[in-house]
Amino acid sequence: MEWMNAPNPYSGLGGKSSDIPDFVTLSDIPEASNSNVVLGLGTDGPITVDLDDESPHVLVNAPTGLGKSTLARSVAVQRLALGDVVVFLDVKMHSHRWARELAPVIHYADTDASVGASLVNLGRELHRRNQVVRDHVGDVSEAPVGPRVIVVFEETNATLSHLADLDKRVASGGYRALDAFRDLMFMGRAVKMHVVGFAQLASYRSGLSADVLENFGTKVLIGASARAWKWLVPECGQFRAAPEVRGRAMVCRGNRARECQLVSIDEESARERVLSAVPAQKRARELSGARQALSGVWREAIDR
Repeated sequence: MEWMNAPNPYSGLGGKSSDIPDFVTLSDIPEASNSNVVLGLGTDGPITVDLDDESPHVLVNAPTGLGKSTLARSVAVQRLALGDVVVFLDVKMHSHRWARELAPVIHYADTDASVGASLVNLGRELHRRNQVVRDHVGDVSEAPVGPRVIVVFEETNATLSHLADLDKRVASGGYRALDAFRDLMFMGRAVKMHVVGFAQLASYRSGLSADVLENFGTKVLIGASARAWKWLVPECGQFRAAPEVRGRAMVCRGNRARECQLVSIDEESARERVLSAVPAQKRARELSGARQALSGVWREAIDR
């Protein structure tokens, strides 16, 4: 009965939680490519984010201890393996120890002052890239702005509050961290600069104003409360709690919420996957300027 195989108008609406595995690794999903990142598996297959066309920035909201840093690790590894650059903003200081030896393809800022300085430098780079796009003849997407930059912003809400206090002590009239953060959120997509923010309760009280939140085209809610749902994704309708499975989340984009088992990767595997990826090796050589300037871990990886 071929007619029974016609397109299903209810596709993606009625899947059962039992159809989703309780644990997903990078080997279970298709490799990220071009501007995509794979968040995990849902009832109808991989759940991805296209950073160019669908969602330039991603917000992950979860209470402490429910896997925010694991998802951050997965996203960072996928993009680093493709030759991107990742900036970690992590005032906790230890969320991504696996990445600290991977300079120059990563930059790690772990104090309020260094996070503030990193944001200012990212903002300056954004404006440089905008000038490149302005002067480029041809398709904007082909402008030679440089490698894609992923900003993994741990504890976004708490850190923004700290930066607001820090900015008050900077001479008036200067370009400040919060100015740079807003510039990234509003102008980052066209120049391949993306924020993946992680928060325990993202709200306007911590600098994530409604207009900034709108620029997070994809929101991932782990262990979400009805309050968080109402504030972050009211457009997705009635509150839906994901099953109590570690790594299970609701991924919300537009007016659709999809249950997802997030990709998991341990720290040692993350480090090795990046070091063994040829695009990452090429990027490390390019940014170092010369082979002798490469760190020992990169020289060893390239010589394998």
